[in-house]
Amino acid sequence: MPGNRQPRVRSGNEPHPAPATEPASGGAWAHSRAALDRLEKLLRCSRCTNTLREPVCLGGCEHIFCSNCVSDCIGTECPVCYTPAWIEDVKINRQLDSMIQLCSNLRNLLHENEFSGRRTFC
Repeated sequence: MPGNRQPRVRSGNEPHPAPATEPASGGAWAHSRAALDRLEKLLRCSRCTNTLREPVCLGGCEHIFCSNCVSDCIGTECPVCYTPAWIEDVKINRQLDSMIQLCSNLRNLLHENEFSGRRTFC
């Protein structure tokens, strides 16, 4: 049946199961917060595991790091896969940096919505 086919997997990524219709935490924005949590996990440095700051990609292996986390490895090797990491292979990823900023803005917006719906009574 053509409707039961799995999507093609590219770049070594595996398809994720579809999220449940309602997240366990509930609330009007819970679905959006859960999706943002999953996205933010993908935007972490391969070395420090924090959200990427000034992300750079090593051209030989395409691992992504914070610029500060990889600066001591340039001229030696990637700290994840040990592929040679030359200065000419380091590429600043401005698009990814923009996505990280948008995620931060969305996180702030969702946080505001979480509390704006609550009412306090005297």
